[in-house]
Amino acid sequence: MNDAIKRSQVKAEIAKNRLYIILKGTVSAKELESVYTDIRFCIADLKSGFNVITDLTEGKIGHLSGIMTFKKIADYLVSKKVGTVVRVVGKPSVLSNQISRLTEIVQGYRPVYVATMEEAEEALKKSE
Repeated sequence: MNDAIKRSQVKAEIAKNRLYIILKGTVSAKELESVYTDIRFCIADLKSGFNVITDLTEGKIGHLSGIMTFKKIADYLVSKKVGTVVRVVGKPSVLSNQISRLTEIVQGYRPVYVATMEEAEEALKKSE
């Protein structure tokens, strides 16, 4: 996939021990797998207990098979001893509702849901 076409982003902010996952546009199953790979590379630079902000406000899954990749991502984050997970969902959507139901079954993974990125940053400040 051409990186110029890829809209989703994953980045680690090492000083804050934080991972940012930003989904934009219609995310194909292939792009979501690429996001998963990016997450694995970024986590290598973070310490146990790292926090995660996932921004879903501008993204949607292009195919239902991508939902299972979200579960794989959640399982991986738990295996790497994730701290607080905050999801930015804006107005509730089909995607945020599907992902919410799916991640309820992942042991040790209980995201906090907020409407804006500012609320996400504030939620993490309070948890630290």
